Amino acid sequence: MSRILVWSPNYAPELTGIPPLVTDACDWLADHGHRIDVVTAVPNYPERKIHPDYRGRMWLTERRGQVDLHRTWLWARPQERFVDKALYELSFAALSTPATLRQMRRADVLVCVVPCLGAAAVSALLVRALRASGRRIPLVLWVQDLVLRAASSLGDLSPGARRVIGAAGAMESAVFRAADRLVVCSPVFAHHAERLGVQPARIETIHNWVDLDRVRAMPPREPVAPTRLLYAGNLGYTQGFGTLIDAARLVGDDIRLEIVGSGNSAAEVGRLAATTTNVRVSPPVANDDYPDLLASADVHVIVQRGISADANFPSKIASYLASGRPIVASISPDSAAASVLRESGGALVVAPDAPGELAVAIRALSGRPELRRELGVRARAYAESHFGRDRALARLESAVVTAKR
Repeated sequence: MSRILVWSPNYAPELTGIPPLVTDACDWLADHGHRIDVVTAVPNYPERKIHPDYRGRMWLTERRGQVDLHRTWLWARPQERFVDKALYELSFAALSTPATLRQMRRADVLVCVVPCLGAAAVSALLVRALRASGRRIPLVLWVQDLVLRAASSLGDLSPGARRVIGAAGAMESAVFRAADRLVVCSPVFAHHAERLGVQPARIETIHNWVDLDRVRAMPPREPVAPTRLLYAGNLGYTQGFGTLIDAARLVGDDIRLEIVGSGNSAAEVGRLAATTTNVRVSPPVANDDYPDLLASADVHVIVQRGISADANFPSKIASYLASGRPIVASISPDSAAASVLRESGGALVVAPDAPGELAVAIRALSGRPELRRELGVRARAYAESHFGRDRALARLESAVVTAKR
């Protein structure tokens, strides 16, 4: 068994997006006999506000289950400005480096989770320095977001900010090529890495998974009006909530849209929802309540701005499909997410940033319960064949462990 060090900006008790995946992976690896240490930030996601129990703490160590967590403070602000995102990255990388270096002395392999490109760059430098001293530690980059694509979708980019992103592109290329193994959650990410010069043999594509025993396909509720639509997840700048709420307004009171989540766009989403009669915004639910939340809806919704295409692969896709509900998605037709949804046969996919097209798709599902049932059956079958938890985590384990050979 291996001693695995994971360097990730996010971890439990954060509820949405990447944190549940990283937490689940670490728990699974620990259950399979590996010693897991995690260097992470104080909880702050998706609100980008440090949770009350952790405020005023620069560093602390705690244990969750069989995993030791080494936490550090970071700059977290709910604003979407480029400078805040840059300070978020830099503060986490700088302040968590000492803990990472301490843990690396005992680790067999270092797994750095990207979306923190700064930590990935420091990882490559630390691994290189240790190798020069005769201590070889393999570096695995687990890429969940293409950070620079996401940053480019911000609306406040000055010429200076664009120059910074351009310079960071060279750093991204060097860091990806320095890794012994790249684990990516999307084929588009794999193609991006290959364009940066990473050898295909060092890239492993492992889709984000779902626990199929936990998220089950419950029988659909009786087809009565209004039709219930659900968006559950991060309320961030890469999503297109203006498009979604405008579409709900166009459809009218035949549907009820519930947006469940939090994030740095939560205030704006709440303001937009307040101008309608059929949209409600709620905070995230606890993990134990998430399957019931999914089952309560007739249709699940995915939205992503066109400018943000392929900056990330929405992790909610796996759980949406597993719940046996149809999906309506307003996303770039050329994105990896759109490709998976079309292949599943469980979704209607329309262009991003197009409220009228999204409204037409919503009406099609709202008025045809038999179509909803048919798409839901296909969605569950696809999740069972493509997104199973144990198979994905066994592949992740193999990618990490074999990197040290």
